[in-house]
Amino acid sequence: MLRASVENAGGAPVDLRPVATGCGETRVAHGAELIAFTDAVVLGDLEELSDARAELESATGGDVADRAAMVAGNFSMMNRALDAIGAPIGSGGTAIATELGVEIPVHLL
Repeated sequence: MLRASVENAGGAPVDLRPVATGCGETRVAHGAELIAFTDAVVLGDLEELSDARAELESATGGDVADRAAMVAGNFSMMNRALDAIGAPIGSGGTAIATELGVEIPVHLL
């Protein structure tokens, strides 16, 4: 959804591979800071999260850091809900997984 939003708003095409591989340029403004913040959220390291949020705020301002935190929280909530009901991954998810080189277990399709 983020990639489509950026591209529909007239932004440069987004490359999601750095999200999966940990190296490269996404072509999203402040992408490195956003990835560092996201990694800290996912890994649950509070000290790293505090540092990553401070770096994101320094690079972008508080509003962007707040929105990134809201997106991360909403994604986590949706992911947990879908996991809890055993929702299958749709064709959009499989296309992104293929692009990123991520294998989806058969039971999730």
